[in-house]
Amino acid sequence: PGRVLAELVTNDRVIGGLTPEAGRRAGLLYASFCEGEIHFTDAQTAEMSKLAENAFRDINIAYANELSLICDSLGVDVWELIELANKHPRVNILQPGPGVGGHCIAVDPWFIVAAVGAQAPLIRTAREVNDAKPAWVVQQVREASRAFTDPVIAVLGLAFKPDIDDLRESPAMAITLDLPRSIPGARVLAVEPDSSAMPERLVGSGVEMADLDAALDQADVVVLLVDHTAFKAVDKTRLAGKPVIDTRGMWR
Repeated sequence: PGRVLAELVTNDRVIGGLTPEAGRRAGLLYASFCEGEIHFTDAQTAEMSKLAENAFRDINIAYANELSLICDSLGVDVWELIELANKHPRVNILQPGPGVGGHCIAVDPWFIVAAVGAQAPLIRTAREVNDAKPAWVVQQVREASRAFTDPVIAVLGLAFKPDIDDLRESPAMAITLDLPRSIPGARVLAVEPDSSAMPERLVGSGVEMADLDAALDQADVVVLLVDHTAFKAVDKTRLAGKPVIDTRGMWR
């Protein structure tokens, strides 16, 4: 939250008014609190700039997510691979995860695809790669659960990114909802340290909310979906003997 508030002041702003006067007035408003530069353009270009920023991030995340699938097939540690590849001064591969969520990156690229269709194959493919990652994670959990009768699965994290309670377009939420349907007889315990209340989407789903200690104590399989700070301090001995699907590489 602190970083977000800081960026509200320090980030540059792109202003596109429907008329030059509207743009000028919007610029004056932002200048009253924004320390970054203010860049004026037309409304369409300003809007496209925002969409392009989020599509850029989505494409880069899709590359990391696709690498994780490839590395799993080849028996390569994707986290080590990315760490080594990033030693190159002009390479900065992002970290893979269980998908992409939130109200911007997971949504904005589709506006570009909807506007131009076949002219955006890369942007569309990135969206498809990231949208498919939750199903792949569910398959990993299903395979890990086969060793148990009526397995107890601890799912750690529901938010779309760490240390917030925002569930919008969260891949962790999609995975959690799918587990009871995909693994008959499974008991799914969800842990969300930033909100202990049962999210409305989970009501009637068969998923139970639990605190971290209770979930780890009962779990046959542990699934880390969000790299919340609260999960980083987990004693690794508590995971001994349990299959662990760490989609964030936090417990390497």
